Amino acid sequence: MKDAQHLLRVIIIFVAALVGFLLVRSFLVPESFGKLGHYRANAVDDVLALPRHYAGEPACKKCHAQQASDKAKSSHRHMSCESCHGALQAHVDSPKTVKPSKPKENEMRAFCGNCHGKSLSRPAKFPQVDLEEHNRGMACNQCHQPHQPK
Repeated sequence: MKDAQHLLRVIIIFVAALVGFLLVRSFLVPESFGKLGHYRANAVDDVLALPRHYAGEPACKKCHAQQASDKAKSSHRHMSCESCHGALQAHVDSPKTVKPSKPKENEMRAFCGNCHGKSLSRPAKFPQVDLEEHNRGMACNQCHQPHQPK
């Protein structure tokens, strides 16, 4: 009987801890959690309510048909305009006041080098250059047109 009292105390502590855990969990877990899987279902609506920053390729093509046509025939055809020019929703909303960014002349080698700098981790057939050796001191767009690179 003496040993049973110790066991009873452990069970009471365990039950109190479980009740405490469930009580705290009921306050912390959002109501929509678990309705559509192991995440908060209302998160989709919350994300849709956030302001848009990226316009997407179709928005660019509406006004910049020539650049889109040039790019469609080039090796950059699968890249979004926003990959190089940044988020463009503000430009789509106010095209006369908000202009897309372009890499600055003195930063262009590093900018293009993000993708085209020589790296063993890239596929061998991917166009790569050694930025230290290839046309040192010149900006990439002096020889290569970004919308029609060769």
